[in-house]
Amino acid sequence: MESKLDTRSFDYLTEVDLIIKNANIATVNNSNQIIKNGSIVIDQTKIVHIGLDSSDYKAKRIIDVGGSLVHPGFIDNHVHLNYHSLRWLTRDGANWNESIPIHAKYMANINPEAEKMSCTLAILEMVKNGTTSFLEAGGIIDTDEVAEVAMDIGIRAFLGDPFVRDISSGGATTVDHDKDRAYKSLGNELIRNKNKNELVQGVVTLSGMGTASDELLKFAKDLADKNNVILNMHQSYQDTDYIDDNTRLGIPPMVHFENIGLLDKNCTFSHVNCIDEKEVGPILDSNLSIVWCPMASMLYGVGGTINGRHLELFKNGLNISFGCDSANWTSSFDIGEQAFIALLTAREKTGDPSALTAEEILRISTINGSKALCKETEFGSLEVGKRADLIVRKTSLPESLPGFDPVREVMISSRSKSIDMVIINGDIVVEKGNSTKIDEEEFASKFKVFHQKLVERLENA
Repeated sequence: MESKLDTRSFDYLTEVDLIIKNANIATVNNSNQIIKNGSIVIDQTKIVHIGLDSSDYKAKRIIDVGGSLVHPGFIDNHVHLNYHSLRWLTRDGANWNESIPIHAKYMANINPEAEKMSCTLAILEMVKNGTTSFLEAGGIIDTDEVAEVAMDIGIRAFLGDPFVRDISSGGATTVDHDKDRAYKSLGNELIRNKNKNELVQGVVTLSGMGTASDELLKFAKDLADKNNVILNMHQSYQDTDYIDDNTRLGIPPMVHFENIGLLDKNCTFSHVNCIDEKEVGPILDSNLSIVWCPMASMLYGVGGTINGRHLELFKNGLNISFGCDSANWTSSFDIGEQAFIALLTAREKTGDPSALTAEEILRISTINGSKALCKETEFGSLEVGKRADLIVRKTSLPESLPGFDPVREVMISSRSKSIDMVIINGDIVVEKGNSTKIDEEEFASKFKVFHQKLVERLENA
């Protein structure tokens, strides 16, 4: 068939920053559309076109990915950045009671250099493993320093106020000075939201796990509502804190939270490994989000993957996302690994090989993560008008062949090993597997020198 001559002038094409072409695109939109041999057109920070034809555009850079899978960036909704400097300092097999004092000693002796170095290591690890956005769990002292590191490396970050509580771990109300500090601390990060285009934004964060009075919980929720952000906190990690909550409140915590009007769509609770049958209804009715951290349970034998109800809640429509937690509570800051472990444990627990599929764990890792941040209209799927946060995979790995099911290949077989390029906010932050923002070898050398000094300081503390 004779083709018609294209008589359009090149001068009339729309100028954009980047075109990714010849891609197999897993959009993770509402219909989980896969576009084969498609193009993604990016200008500044957003996707302006996605489809088979990009001939209406001319770009400063065109990247032919040769049939590679492209999908939304991963979202990690529960991380503690400060503990990367302590990775595997604890004894292999140490339990919670042995591990916590070591971390407390570290935090009591932390200085700005230690915080910056640890956070840089954690964020670099995340972005190289395909994380394009993270929610910090409320353990950063100098949030401005961490915000700067996040912007330097080019990752999207959501920060809350550190260590906000008004009940001690033993269940007693804290002294008035600490209670006043809790109220004054809340909301200090929200000033970051004046510019919605900035990579670093603020949320309302409590420590959680039985450390907040009803008054503080309601104050925090009201603050989150007024500022259109989420209320983020730990909840029901293990039997110890769960039993404490039940004893203190007289009923299961989620039932109590429903009674005081706390539960809502903008609540994002991490862990929730322990759930009473009476709590299932309030959780589902509220449309809150739960951050499932499989390895954080498994490494300490908490039982969340055995007795937890994350899978059941997900199948009943609750928004579940993934989190890595912290260095000694996970293998690495790699959401793809959390997703893979969640798939395996769900199938093993139920005896059902369809309990969780690769397509489902991709959704949990991406669009569900953005829903937990109440940002699903901004990023989390590859759609026109959304931020250009995405991952380009390699197709040359043995694990990437023969190519029958690209989604299963990246989520189950090649995982983070196949990450070739990471784009955040339209900016290429990882290319050929390496950061484009910092010299990784130089940083590693500096970190080793710093870490030796840190170990000596901790030994003498």
